[in-house]
Amino acid sequence: MSIIHLTSVSQLNDILAKSKDKLTVIDFHATWCGPCHMIAPTFEALAKQYTSVNFLKCDVDATRDVASMYRVTAMPTFVFLKGSTKVDEVRGANRALLENTLKKHVSGASGAFTGKGQTLGGSSSVPQNPPGGGFGLVEEFNKLSPQGKVLLCLVGGYLLFWYLG
Repeated sequence: MSIIHLTSVSQLNDILAKSKDKLTVIDFHATWCGPCHMIAPTFEALAKQYTSVNFLKCDVDATRDVASMYRVTAMPTFVFLKGSTKVDEVRGANRALLENTLKKHVSGASGAFTGKGQTLGGSSSVPQNPPGGGFGLVEEFNKLSPQGKVLLCLVGGYLLFWYLG
């Protein structure tokens, strides 16, 4: 679905009235906001991926009445609605948080559980030892943010020099 650019409260109300049980995500942004420009391609990609969700953009300077309805004070802010009810909000250009919040509400709409789960008296469906032996340290390291990787390497280097010195 394409992204709709809001121009008024009445336009927003019309969209929400037509989609009572549908998830709607509004990206509150400003033309002068650097983080807004940074997260915009992610928002556009999510709109292409999740075609059953309404994706709206609201320039807070051009449509102040819509921004004030949701008490937006920081940009970017992403407001999640089911019908006209606010169900969640993400403040800031946090790509992972935006994606996870969207997944949470899309999967919540299906009513189905995610994951493999367990059976009574059965064992965990998750293997206790990852394939290839070891403790899965490489996989865990790869899950870290770039800042976490740098910090871990600096601490490791410090400990190595302390041990050798």
